[in-house]
Amino acid sequence: MVSFRARLVLLFAGLAGGALAISMVAVSLATSSQSERTVERELEVSQRVFIEVINARGAQLLQAAEVLINDFAFREAVATRDQATIISALINHGERIGTDLMVLQSPNGEEIAATHEPSSLPALAQLTQRLGTSTLVNVDGQMFQLVTVAVRSPDLSAWATLGFQLDDALATSLRRLTGAEVSFVVTSTGRVLASSLAPADQDWLQQAMLLPSEPYQRALQQRDWANRTLPLRQTELVPAGDSEVNILFSIDYAEATAEFALLRQQYIGIAIATLLMALVFASVAARRINQPVARLTNAAERLRKGDYNEPVAVTGDYEFVQLAETFDAMRSAVSEREKHIVYQVEHDLLTGLPNRTSLQKLIRSLLERQQPATFVILNIVRFREINDRLGQRIGDQLLKLVAQRLKSFQADDNSIARLAGDEFVLVLRGQRRAEREVLIDRLQEEFQHPYSIDKSRYPLQCRLGIVQLPEHGDNFDTLVRRAQMCSSAAKLQQLSVVEYEPGMDEQHMRRLRILQALPNAVTEQNLQLHYQPKIAAADGRVIGAEALLRWRDDGIGVVRPDEFIPLAEQTGEITPITAWVIQAALDQLQLWQEQGFDFVMAINLSAVNLQEPELVESIQQQLKRRHIDPSKVTFEVTESALMVEPELAIAKLAELRALGVKISIDDYGTGYSSLAQLKRLPVDELKIDRSFVQDLAISDIDLTIVASTLRLARDMGLTTVAEGVEDEQAWQLLRDKNCDVLQGFYFSRPLAAAQFDKWLKEYLRAHK
Repeated sequence: MVSFRARLVLLFAGLAGGALAISMVAVSLATSSQSERTVERELEVSQRVFIEVINARGAQLLQAAEVLINDFAFREAVATRDQATIISALINHGERIGTDLMVLQSPNGEEIAATHEPSSLPALAQLTQRLGTSTLVNVDGQMFQLVTVAVRSPDLSAWATLGFQLDDALATSLRRLTGAEVSFVVTSTGRVLASSLAPADQDWLQQAMLLPSEPYQRALQQRDWANRTLPLRQTELVPAGDSEVNILFSIDYAEATAEFALLRQQYIGIAIATLLMALVFASVAARRINQPVARLTNAAERLRKGDYNEPVAVTGDYEFVQLAETFDAMRSAVSEREKHIVYQVEHDLLTGLPNRTSLQKLIRSLLERQQPATFVILNIVRFREINDRLGQRIGDQLLKLVAQRLKSFQADDNSIARLAGDEFVLVLRGQRRAEREVLIDRLQEEFQHPYSIDKSRYPLQCRLGIVQLPEHGDNFDTLVRRAQMCSSAAKLQQLSVVEYEPGMDEQHMRRLRILQALPNAVTEQNLQLHYQPKIAAADGRVIGAEALLRWRDDGIGVVRPDEFIPLAEQTGEITPITAWVIQAALDQLQLWQEQGFDFVMAINLSAVNLQEPELVESIQQQLKRRHIDPSKVTFEVTESALMVEPELAIAKLAELRALGVKISIDDYGTGYSSLAQLKRLPVDELKIDRSFVQDLAISDIDLTIVASTLRLARDMGLTTVAEGVEDEQAWQLLRDKNCDVLQGFYFSRPLAAAQFDKWLKEYLRAHK
């Protein structure tokens, strides 16, 4: 394979030889073409210079004419036809600017004063069409540049025409400016009106102009002249209709192209010298070029492989050194850009923590080494609500502050990352369970301290989902999914920490299927109400029923209320579900009333329902439409629901109570309400939770709690309901403690409407 250096030598020699071979033809063609273009350009420049000179003289002539017509004495003389004053003014102005022609005509064209006969000029109408503009005209065989202006005092008094003669002297001065001979020729007769040519040349030109076109061109070639003809009719310098005069620009071709002939000779010598020098210096140049190029090639190969560490150094000519420095600067810039891009790819731009990509690499590395670790997902409680209410700016600042606190947990064995949104991840390595629990407790304790932004304090809470690797997953996606599942379970169960246990996947998948089916539960008529009777404790009468929601889905099967109600509250589907429950329960209550049963219907409301603006109005309309006495309807609300938005809940319950319906606190004793809170609630009824009633006959503590609750309710004027009554002994104890209403499996489990009607008939027959 031929080396680069040898190829360079061959290239130089070939280029020099090829240049010599084609230089003669190239130079000949180029100089011939260039000489023709140069001659043509000189003629064109001569034409432009001529026009500019004529325009400049026209401007001078126009300025002189305006000075004349603006002279007050002259205008008065014209108005009064003072011949002596007119002639004196014309002579004075003419001598001042050296005009050769001056004519003053009346508005109808009659001569007032003139150096030439007005009849020899173009018609007055033609001159006035070009008022204030210079014009070239043939006057009695002589060329003049004229300007015609109006004399007003103040109406039109006369037309003044001033002119310069275009003679041989002017043509000669133009030749000195343009470098070309200038001639004014009458086309029909060939007569030369003025020219910079010698008299003999003028005679030859006059004869040649009479020849036809082709002989005329041959005559010019034989004389070695290059001509350019400018007909006056093609310019703006001639009145309309005058097409007799051409302006001829002439150049001696040999004289104009003499420099190109010399250039051709010089170029031939240079080409031969270049060939000889190329052969001498080709080898030296090839060696000097090859060395730095080889170094740059090696550097480029290193960059291609991703090696940005070794600097690019080249010695030699300045150009190669400069190229090497530029190449090295590019290496540094590419290296920095790549580091920056990698950082952005692997880090969260808001908090500066490693992101999902970086976390995925870490987990993959731990799994490959089978290194045990704890994977913790941290969710900020109700962060979306904070972000919506306070704005994204506050939300972003809170996330930054959370990230700063989490960084204090970062160590050699711990890693922190932001997964997405309000989800952060801690990876704890090489720690025993006790140490891990201490660290998690410290993390939760850290969140108990409020965050300060703009002198405002924001308390935050977190929920943790924990998985262990490698036993809880062999890939990143599985670990994340299970940790998120634990975090969601912590939210549902109102816990701070939930750790993954085998079998939770099935529960999680079931929740996902429930979430997917919830939106269609109402429209597909999969919901059903069951009714559990309420019994008067004193005499065992059936005084009403509680409407309890049941759901059976074809794909999922039976779904318990404690499974789907919390999910419905989270997704907002509880609103249409509750609306359906209220409608169906009131329809059943209306039916029972029409059948003669004076029942009270108890209906459950959730925390989300208490935040609905249209809830009270909707219930009022439904009661009116069915003609149901509001006092026959009781809405049950759990203590925990009241604690979500206490003020809003109390206000909404007060509105409901104002309609005449009853309000009941469900599961009393299991929530967090205090006696002071209970005092503020607009309620009519307390419902004792089944957990205190089921073991009432064998537990003195439960009996004490129930007895004190019943006394409290009686002192506050509230009706009491005990649920979970499973036997007659519990009934007797509750009746002795003055409980008002009983509810439980001892009387009946919740039944569908048709089964409830059947049970009611049997119960009434048995208790006649």
